Amino acid sequence: MEPAGEEFMLVKKNINLDFKTFFMSYKDKVYKYAYLHFRDEDTASDIVQEAFSKIWMKWDQMDINQNYTAYLYSITRNLVFDELRKRQVRHHYATLKQLGVEPEDNSNEEQVAFKDLEKLYKEAISKLPKSSLQVYRMSKEDFLKNKEIADELGISVNTVREHIVKANKFVRSYILERMGMSLAVLIFFDLF
Repeated sequence: MEPAGEEFMLVKKNINLDFKTFFMSYKDKVYKYAYLHFRDEDTASDIVQEAFSKIWMKWDQMDINQNYTAYLYSITRNLVFDELRKRQVRHHYATLKQLGVEPEDNSNEEQVAFKDLEKLYKEAISKLPKSSLQVYRMSKEDFLKNKEIADELGISVNTVREHIVKANKFVRSYILERMGMSLAVLIFFDLF
């Protein structure tokens, strides 16, 4: 049952306030994550706006015990993957046009290739050593800075950096070994 009148406005105001706090706490982390992938301020800003818009649309339906940061990470990661896929398609069509070839509609093949790439990415992450996996997830999913990770785990910042560098190399190698050196993969890694 919805609260009536003034009480409803107070509840709605608290929801807005909580969302504002959530937004202010994580907007920079989402921006940084997107910017690291694209090195483009406009794209990073668009991803921030889209990610928080998606959360706002469901904010009043979300369970208070739900891990909002994990949900935000999933949305952000999916938006980044979607943008990578769009860029891959645009690059593919631009290359074909430069070669004077009329592009065919193969969007289903591109979707399958993208899903395969995403699956390999998840597989690669799952195969990381336990300590690297923990650091990688804290960095990529929880958007923690290296210093924050080091403090929480009781290790040095240099150790955190080493874990992240090794994890990134492993993930790239794992995907490249399984996908081959296709144009899509090269474009994908060129954007990272």
